[in-house]
Amino acid sequence: MAELLELDLEQLEKRGINRYKAVLMASQEARFINDQLRLDIVESKEKPTTIALQRLFEGRVIENEEGEIVH
Repeated sequence: MAELLELDLEQLEKRGINRYKAVLMASQEARFINDQLRLDIVESKEKPTTIALQRLFEGRVIENEEGEIVH
């Protein structure tokens, strides 16, 4: 069974990311990951959404000044 993620929204809010922005950032990252999986650039047993959320909470998904996600 997959590992359960413990997500603390307060952690994101301390970094200036509200829950709505977090959803947008995670969904964009998940699409990016899904594209990589389809092109066989990376392999994973986890779902793209799970990976994207992990990356977001680890601080590996950030926005540039134009509001674009930096991978």
